[in-house]
Amino acid sequence: MKNTFILLVLALILGSSACEKSEYFEDGEYFYLKNKGAVMPIWVKGKVQSKVFILTIHGGPGASGHEFMLSKSFQTLEQDYAVVYWDQRFSGLSQGDPKNNTISVNQFVEDLDQVVDLIRQRYQDPKIFLLGHSWGGGLGTAWLGRGNNQSKIQGWIDVDGSKYDSLEVQAVKTWTLERVPAKIAEGKDLKFWNYVIEWYQQNPNPVYADKEPYIFAEALNTVFDGAALADTNQINYTKLFLKSPFSLAYFTNKLDLSFVNGIDFRPEMRNIRIPSLVLWGADDPTLPLPLADFTYRTLGTEPAKKQKVIFPNCGHSPHYEKPTAFVASMRGFIEQWK
Repeated sequence: MKNTFILLVLALILGSSACEKSEYFEDGEYFYLKNKGAVMPIWVKGKVQSKVFILTIHGGPGASGHEFMLSKSFQTLEQDYAVVYWDQRFSGLSQGDPKNNTISVNQFVEDLDQVVDLIRQRYQDPKIFLLGHSWGGGLGTAWLGRGNNQSKIQGWIDVDGSKYDSLEVQAVKTWTLERVPAKIAEGKDLKFWNYVIEWYQQNPNPVYADKEPYIFAEALNTVFDGAALADTNQINYTKLFLKSPFSLAYFTNKLDLSFVNGIDFRPEMRNIRIPSLVLWGADDPTLPLPLADFTYRTLGTEPAKKQKVIFPNCGHSPHYEKPTAFVASMRGFIEQWK
C-alpha cells in the first residue's frame, strides 16, 4: 500500500511538470522504431550536418541508451558528430507490448539491423560508427559478424564489451578470488567475504544471469567514485527525472537475462573486418582487463586497422569515468576512418 502511494505521488509530480519546457525535449530529433511488439525510442542529437553518426548500443541487457546522453563524453562528441541513443526492447524507456518469446539474441540482432537501416534511410546514408558498451559490445559483435551487415558501417568501437559468457564469468571469478584474501586479512566484514568463497565453492561455473559474481566484484571495486563521477558529468538529476523523457517507465522495464547465458560470439568476432577500436578500463571488475586482450586478438580486423586503448584507474565505463581520454580516443579513430 505504501509503495502504491509513493508511485501515485511520483506520477502526479511527473505529470505536473510535463507541460514545462525542457532542454531535453528541445534538442535533437526523437522518434520510435516499432518491431515485433516493441516500441523503441531513438534520439538523434548533435551535429547531424557532419554526416558522421555514432550509433550507441547500451549494456545490461536492460539498461538505457539515454544514459549515454548524460555523460560529458557524449555531450562533447555531439559538438562534432551526430549521436544516436537507442533503447532496446524491454529496456530503458522502450514501450509497447512485446511478448516474452521475443527475448532472444536473434531478436535483438534483428532490432539493431532495423535501427541501422532506419538511420541510413532517414539521414541519407551517413557514415556510421557503431559503439557498443558491455552487453552492447556483444550485441554489436553479433550483428556485425553476420551476413553483410558490416558493409553498412564505417567503424566498430567496443567499450568493455561482453562476448563470451564462459570465459567472462571465470575471469570475474579469478579477479574476485585473488582479492578476497586481502579483505579477510583486514578483519572487516568477514562473514561477507567468507560467503563469497563459499558461494564460488558451491557454484564453480556461474553463468551470465547470476547476480552474485557481479555483486562480489563491485564490492571490491575501489576505483569507482560515485560522487566524483556525478560531479565530472554534471548531471542535474532533479531536472532529469522531472523534465525529461526519463520517467517511471525506466524503472518498470524488466528483462529475463537467462537468454544471454552461454553466449559465444567468437565466430562473429572473427568475421569482423572493418576498422575497430577496443576501449577498456584497466580496473574493470565486471569484465576484467584480460578480456580486452582476448577481444583485440579475436577480432578478424587486420592489425593495421584495429587499435586497443586501456584507461588506467578506470572501471567498467570509460565514457563516464575518463571523459577527456575517451573523447580523444574516439575522435582520433573517427577522424582516421570517416
